[in-house]
Amino acid sequence: MELKDEGICRCCLKTFAGRSIGRHLTSCKAKKEQDEAALKGKKKPQLIYHLKITSYKPFWLHIEMPAGAKLQTLDRFLRDIWLECCGHLSEFTIKGVGYSSDSGGGGDFWGMESKSMNVALKKVLQVKDKFDYEYDFGSTTPVQGQVYAQREGILKEKIRILARNDMPKVDCAECSKTATDFCSDCQEFYCGECLEKHDCGDDMALPVVNSPRMGVCGYYGDEGFDTFSAEQAAS
Repeated sequence: MELKDEGICRCCLKTFAGRSIGRHLTSCKAKKEQDEAALKGKKKPQLIYHLKITSYKPFWLHIEMPAGAKLQTLDRFLRDIWLECCGHLSEFTIKGVGYSSDSGGGGDFWGMESKSMNVALKKVLQVKDKFDYEYDFGSTTPVQGQVYAQREGILKEKIRILARNDMPKVDCAECSKTATDFCSDCQEFYCGECLEKHDCGDDMALPVVNSPRMGVCGYYGDEGFDTFSAEQAAS
């Protein structure tokens, strides 16, 4: 099922396709003005990474975070906004080395060198470098990322969300209404009314959410962690 691949730039509030939002953010006039305003009166700008993060289409994020922030911080962010359901393990893979959420890391993990996530991004990633990330080694949700760009500046938050794909809209398998639930048994989408009539029962249903982990394990969404809309931003 093809889902619409668009999202809002949170700086200028214009809508862009996922394939073009990255290029837009590097030249967005509103973003540049906001970045310059954040620098006023600050003597020590920091190195900031712009990260492009993707998973199953159409799920993507563009974020900024200090290059000196730890992989642990990025791990926590990805769990909070996209993935966390049952406290599963996770791991980054960068240049053939694994960085695991499991205690202190170190040693060998499935034949690959494994280290702790307690390491700064700038120590292991540079501009244009790519990385892989996995959450849950049973029902795995894979994520891909890249250091898209970097700049000197000031961030008011630990992680700044620049853009995120819009909430996917899926049609019910039985009617033309927008689906609200996904049946994890028959792998179909249903609206509330059709779900009640569905043979599998609503105990097999998980909500339609803006996450690549939709319909997996016990994932019910980020529960309001990120509910940005253009209307809210303009109010």
